[in-house]
Amino acid sequence: MDAEALPAPGWGTRARLLAADLVAFDPKRLGWALALRTTIGLAVPLLLARLLGWPSLVWTALGAFLLAIGDCTDDGDRAQPLRIAVATALGSLAVATGVLAGGNLAIAVAGMMVWGVVTGMMGAYGNAFATMALPVAWAYVELGLPAARHSPQDALLLGGAFGLGGLFLLLLTSVLRIGGTFGPVRAQTAACYREIARYLEAAPAPGAPPPEPRVRGAIAEARRRVAEARQSAAGASRVNQRALVLIEIADRLYSVIGAMRETGAPPVPGCKDALLAVAHGIGGREDRAALRRLRAGIEMEAREGAGAAAAPDLLRRRVLNELGHALALVAEDEMPALAAPSAPPAARLSAAIAPLRANLDRNSAVARHALRFAVVTSAAVVAFWVFPKPFGYWVPLTATVVLKPYAGMTLARAVQRALGTSAGIVLGLALIPFLVSAGPQFVAVLVLFFAMALVLPFNYGLAIVFLSAGIVPFEHLLRPDIGAAVGTDRLAATVIGVALALIGGHVLWPTFERRGLPALLRAATTATADYADAVLATVEGDPAAADMQGGRRRAGLALSNLQAGVQRALTEIGGDPGAMTAILRASTALQRISNALNALLQTAPAIAAAHPPLGPFRVAFAAALADGAARDPSVAVLRAAIPQPPGDGSGDAVLARALDRLTSGLEMLRAAAAATPEP
Repeated sequence: MDAEALPAPGWGTRARLLAADLVAFDPKRLGWALALRTTIGLAVPLLLARLLGWPSLVWTALGAFLLAIGDCTDDGDRAQPLRIAVATALGSLAVATGVLAGGNLAIAVAGMMVWGVVTGMMGAYGNAFATMALPVAWAYVELGLPAARHSPQDALLLGGAFGLGGLFLLLLTSVLRIGGTFGPVRAQTAACYREIARYLEAAPAPGAPPPEPRVRGAIAEARRRVAEARQSAAGASRVNQRALVLIEIADRLYSVIGAMRETGAPPVPGCKDALLAVAHGIGGREDRAALRRLRAGIEMEAREGAGAAAAPDLLRRRVLNELGHALALVAEDEMPALAAPSAPPAARLSAAIAPLRANLDRNSAVARHALRFAVVTSAAVVAFWVFPKPFGYWVPLTATVVLKPYAGMTLARAVQRALGTSAGIVLGLALIPFLVSAGPQFVAVLVLFFAMALVLPFNYGLAIVFLSAGIVPFEHLLRPDIGAAVGTDRLAATVIGVALALIGGHVLWPTFERRGLPALLRAATTATADYADAVLATVEGDPAAADMQGGRRRAGLALSNLQAGVQRALTEIGGDPGAMTAILRASTALQRISNALNALLQTAPAIAAAHPPLGPFRVAFAAALADGAARDPSVAVLRAAIPQPPGDGSGDAVLARALDRLTSGLEMLRAAAAATPEP
């Protein structure tokens, strides 16, 4: 994408980004295990409550349901049981304190301040714990405060019922692990190959995010899941080791295919089909005989082009070889060696509280969010106190899910919540005339809540449509005498909660991601400069070249963080459009440099045989890239240091074109850096 083609981050860009989130749908990311746990956790206690005549089991159903929703961020990792256990204990205490505080407004607000800070600080332990903190807050405002009676006996009963729901969810989690312990590993490994297949045909479009971060993110997530599965397994696993090898192959394929895109070479025929076959084979949905036939064809094609020495032919052959290796592993014709099991780290109290201690600082985004969360939800509790009964708790409930640590995220969540709630209420009210008894209402609730949990991992707005639609028959199921106000009151409460969250997110110690972009840009530039030095050293034939793969991973991670930050910052209100455009152009320039380096790395063995004189260019370029705003050396000096090709089509010509692309990317980066403000 040319620098001039990049759009200014105005309202049109913000609207497109928000709309893209609303309509996103990825059938490969449907949360089947989450949907089953959520629905069964709600249905079984509700049925027992009706059959046994124990109304307190309704709180058990709600406890399992809310905790399951909170467990949507990272389903399947080794910390999942710990998160559920912590949230169950805290949620039971929150319900009990909410019941006791529910008779007095001042005590209720004070309790919300305490629980707001506690749940907000859980974000110090990562996004999964931050999401799991929400059911704790909901336990206080949705189950505790609205309780009909506020005696100690009621507090103990309802808190215990909520805890029983958490224990039931723990049981369901251990039973409903689709694919077993290594199911998440297989799923994420297959996702790597699907993302590379998408990357093959991705075309740049104005205002659209670059395709590279999706692939890098999928590979990084797959590595993380392999590491967690290795730590949680009782011993070494060949399944896990094979997944690790397949992930490394995917990483190399991404690099080679990126090099082919950079040089303008057409995709390898049949590459997409082979990538998708590998993805299906990882999930056990591809016949081994078909995989072997596909592999045989690929290997024959690789042998036919074995004599070609031109750079495009070398890249094409590398793609075919990597695909053949992946197909052999998936068909179980090759079995990787078992890695030695790693000893689990010793658990120490000091290590457990270290993240919390590190965020007890006024400059910490987590600490600021915790205080902001407490103030906003406390104001929402006041609104709940005067809102028409029995739906006032929807005001603080909405505020808890809309308010996020960053202002841009709060705005996006507000749009999703408002539009999703409106559409869901219309759908729910349209269904009610056809749900004339408790049986159909119960079935409708289960179907709609199942759909909600199914899409929750990747599209909050669509999940809220199903949740809001299901809430209407659910309220009729719990309160048969309820009126039509269930729809209008929920919408009014949502509007109030959204407004409080937006005001709090933009007025109370707001955190804007755009303010951290210059630091992310510096980190990405430094990491890319280190990677560039290692690549150029390899091309030069330097045997002491730095850690190539490690440098590429570090540069890719830093660039992914920058690009993700830019995309989120584009949805923020305010800011200097010129500065945001400069950051966006700098990010695009670094992506261009990264692509050129990946392409150069793939042809390095052929070029290094000629021992090109890269010393002056290598030193000057790495230094210039490390300080992207510097004017020395000039682009003219760098181009003068490029070895001139002899004009016979040898590897020197390929090298000269690659170095010219690097220099052009640096020129674009310098122009953007000149307009990028300091934090």
